[in-house]
Amino acid sequence: MRFEEFKRNPIITPEYPWEGLSTYLYGSVVELEHKLRMYYQSYVDGIGYFVCLAESEDGINWEKPLIKPLNETVPKLYPTVEINNKIKDFYHKTENLNLMSNVVMDYHIPSVIYNPKEEYPYKMFGYTSKGYCVAFSKDGINFEEYEGNPVIPLMKFPNKKTGKVWYSDVAPVFFDKRKKIYRAMVKTYKIDQEGRTRRCIGMSTSKDFITWTRPRTIWIPSEKEDNLAREKGFKWADFYGLCPFNYKDYYLGFLWLFFIDHEIPEGTHWGKIEVYLAYSKDCIHWERVSDEPLISSYGWKSGMVFTSNTPLDTGDKIKIYFSGTNFLHGSLETGESEEKTKSNIKAVIGFGWIS
Repeated sequence: MRFEEFKRNPIITPEYPWEGLSTYLYGSVVELEHKLRMYYQSYVDGIGYFVCLAESEDGINWEKPLIKPLNETVPKLYPTVEINNKIKDFYHKTENLNLMSNVVMDYHIPSVIYNPKEEYPYKMFGYTSKGYCVAFSKDGINFEEYEGNPVIPLMKFPNKKTGKVWYSDVAPVFFDKRKKIYRAMVKTYKIDQEGRTRRCIGMSTSKDFITWTRPRTIWIPSEKEDNLAREKGFKWADFYGLCPFNYKDYYLGFLWLFFIDHEIPEGTHWGKIEVYLAYSKDCIHWERVSDEPLISSYGWKSGMVFTSNTPLDTGDKIKIYFSGTNFLHGSLETGESEEKTKSNIKAVIGFGWIS
């Protein structure tokens, strides 16, 4: 399989106050009868994360309809790591937002599943300070949170050697058409022989999008990934996330591989993220297809690359919407992003396909 990138990328960039410097996937692209809808992520330092809506008839030219008033004054916390019994707060200032917007929810790392045959065609799964939560919508704009949230409570992974507690925050979701179940690829952590906290791929399943099984680890980074990291000038590699999808009678997945240089003493990790193609017969036992990235990091996506939770399969092409940043993971924690703001750092969205 060969990936081709749209020559006029990026196709979506920040332009509104609630987008800050970030328009990126984490998120989903769903196909309606006459258009596409994209649920993408934005971030404002001092407030938090937003799920925003964009629409397109051709998949390339996108509009951001201003559909709902936004009134945000209180910063929201999305735990990633806890240091010395205190959750690390990455915000550097406080912002007030009060204006019309294309914001539909305030979840972090959202996945939207669309089924027009159901009473609530739109289902959203995302991360909050309570853990993983779900919300439902009839029109794809007004979402109602499930009263029994969180469907998966906060998952904490302590490391006694470093004194840190890590939180599970990444969990792309897809509907497995073969098994007729929803699968959330929940981030888990394992401590390796050197005492390092390593990101792994876990999985939780549900038949109704409300009742989810206890997440269990299914894929742990190995020496193969660490060797690949060292070849690229880094120290080791973690699995940041996995976005599987049905393909013929097996599964393919977009693996977000995190090449790490070091752990930030008062934060997480510093490094870059690229996308690799992965394969599985059962969605449980996975392997990377190649040591070559499917979507590599350079230029406008020189720092991190992420994909939507699932691609669009048109039969002759697998269309992929993805985001890229020109700054590395950990930049916000070290202050690097603030120093480079005048240099126009951004997270933006592009498009490509596999044929």
